[in-house]
Amino acid sequence: MRNELSAITLTDQVEDKIIEYIKENHLVPGDPLPNEMFFSEMLGISRNVVRESMSRLRMLGLMRSRTRKGIVLTEPPLLIGFKKVVDPQFLSVGTMKDIMGVRISLEIGVAELFFNNLKKADIDELEEIVSKEQKIEINNPPVEDEIRFHSKIYKIAGNNFIQQFNKIIYPVVVFAKQNYDTFFQPFNKRLLDNGEIVTHFDLLQHIKKYDKTGYQNAMRGHLKPYMEFMNSNLND
Repeated sequence: MRNELSAITLTDQVEDKIIEYIKENHLVPGDPLPNEMFFSEMLGISRNVVRESMSRLRMLGLMRSRTRKGIVLTEPPLLIGFKKVVDPQFLSVGTMKDIMGVRISLEIGVAELFFNNLKKADIDELEEIVSKEQKIEINNPPVEDEIRFHSKIYKIAGNNFIQQFNKIIYPVVVFAKQNYDTFFQPFNKRLLDNGEIVTHFDLLQHIKKYDKTGYQNAMRGHLKPYMEFMNSNLND
């Protein structure tokens, strides 16, 4: 066992072995887990290494200690690790482009759920959001307006995972605003000159008509500056 755990850090591999044990024994959230001594003896390594591995799994929300119950398997919160590192300060421009691609796919793909759940009261709320936005002729609304509008779209779609994921990729919006003059203004200027700008107001018109296909096409236009940036060679 010691030789098997020598390629990378013991802690990493012990973590994998514990997860493997959970799967092989078909444990589910709420089931008790063996203690450190059990895994130490099973793997033939020190309790300190096991302790560190189990500590990591606790941080991921996969297990926790309960009074008089010992260690219990728990359902981990989704995307917990991802949320901590998705920040333009930590990521390259190339990575930000990849995340933008995910956002574009999500914005267009969520239309099915969105229109299935859409009600008159939702349209009224979206109209109120758009009416309060700053009136601008180019597709560069303040961060708050962009997030407020699109967050409402995700909320109406009614999928909790998508709502969580949307909050995690907010930094994409922040990145676009922080780098607007450098990266995005030339694309927006060309769209404006060609009469191809699509704003939240334009998206709302398709929503009011329950026009899913028109909405998806308009969303492609709304996010076209992102697509143009992703296809560029800027700062790869």
